Amino acid sequence: MLSTVLPLAAALAPPASPTTAGAPAGDDWRDADLVLAFLPPDGLLEATLERLARRFPAAHVAGCEAVTQFAGDRLAADGTLHLLRFSPGGGRAEVLALPHDAAADALEELAAHLAAGRPVLLFADGLRCPVEPHLATLRRSLARRGRPGSPPLAGGLGSQAVPVVGLGARVFVDGEVVDGGCVAVVLRGVTAAIQVVRGWDPASPVYEVTRADGHVLYEIDGEPAASWFRRFFTIDGELAPLPETAHRFPLIVVGPDPARSGLYRSMRSFDEPAGVVTFWGDLATGDRVRLGMGNEESLVARAGDLASLDAAAPPQAAVLYSCVGREQVLGDAARREVAAVHRALDGVPLSGFFSFGEIGPTPAGGPAFYNHTAILVLLSETAPGTAPGGGPEVVQEVTP
Repeated sequence: MLSTVLPLAAALAPPASPTTAGAPAGDDWRDADLVLAFLPPDGLLEATLERLARRFPAAHVAGCEAVTQFAGDRLAADGTLHLLRFSPGGGRAEVLALPHDAAADALEELAAHLAAGRPVLLFADGLRCPVEPHLATLRRSLARRGRPGSPPLAGGLGSQAVPVVGLGARVFVDGEVVDGGCVAVVLRGVTAAIQVVRGWDPASPVYEVTRADGHVLYEIDGEPAASWFRRFFTIDGELAPLPETAHRFPLIVVGPDPARSGLYRSMRSFDEPAGVVTFWGDLATGDRVRLGMGNEESLVARAGDLASLDAAAPPQAAVLYSCVGREQVLGDAARREVAAVHRALDGVPLSGFFSFGEIGPTPAGGPAFYNHTAILVLLSETAPGTAPGGGPEVVQEVTP
């Protein structure tokens, strides 16, 4: 498998001579097999998809809108493409479009691929897709199939400028926008090493969620959630701005359910309505939680730790989904995190975006929805003749 990452404008320009390791000089990638596209959220999406279809007629084109994209060690805002070409008789990609109200049989088809060990890259509408219910359905299906360990599933939610204005954070596949849904890229003859990157240190004792419903937290240790947070975020008698200040202090689920341990939650709204706190991901009554703490130095350092992690085979492509909550904490250092990952990978072509939420495995609980993490996927094509599933996946975590 060969891969390269190009700016959207360069890829759509008349053929020039973009190159990558192992590709012929002057190769314009017109015969790419798969194009992962991360495009700016604007009114030009449909027109851009038409141009991509003409430019890469043999390729599946799949991806999402995202405000900030990754291109190697750089941040971009004008669109980034990751082009992949598989070896003859080697890997190949299939694409599935799952609408907002994805039917059970579509999720069962996706679960069948995961149970067979086929890596899946998932892109979800960041504002309208019911990601967590879909993941719950996948977990149940995988449990029925006796799938051991964590499935090779990773993904992210498209992003839109905040405050949200207009239509954005959409997903698409082969020229079609999947309204409010998600797109799955299924890879055959490819292995995936999936790494969950955190970088947040414990910042409080452990408490118990005594009342929660979906994304809404009502009580911690029997105390109204807003009152509990006030104790931590009141300084010299004044409450720090929330939820902005809480971006540096995500809520960490530490148990007791192994399927939820290690999930991070970002605050969405505070004391609206009075007494409650709303998050971008779900919380469950009985979760044991604590506050985390991080800054730009800890996040960049954790990203650099990837140098010590080895995939089953040398990666030929890498995709990074990093939370917009991390971007807000990193500020001007956001590029440093991406550069640290790229450096740790020794220059492997890297793409991705800052997302409205991440999808990845937990060691014990199957696919999960994360906030405030970065999920890195390392892809390697298996040798021709390998089993269609591409062999077992490698799932590693960078903690805490």
